[in-house]
Amino acid sequence: MAAAWLKCHLKEGMFSNEFVVCYPPKGTCASSFFVAKEFVRGSVGKQGKVQVQCANRKGEVWVVLPTEDQKVIKVQQADVIKR
Repeated sequence: MAAAWLKCHLKEGMFSNEFVVCYPPKGTCASSFFVAKEFVRGSVGKQGKVQVQCANRKGEVWVVLPTEDQKVIKVQQADVIKR
């Protein structure tokens, strides 16, 4: 796995130390997750990015999000920014 950034849309979290990270970054939000602010760059209501661990498997791109339970989701390669 490689460290990377994932493009996302940011919303206000339930607590002051978190964001709601929505994926994909544009259009209708298909998935959303609570993520601590320390892993996110950007501001509420705008496109931002979240730190992830990225893996390519059989031509698909998967990321591990820095959530409490380390959610794994399939993403588009164009939304991944290598670090």
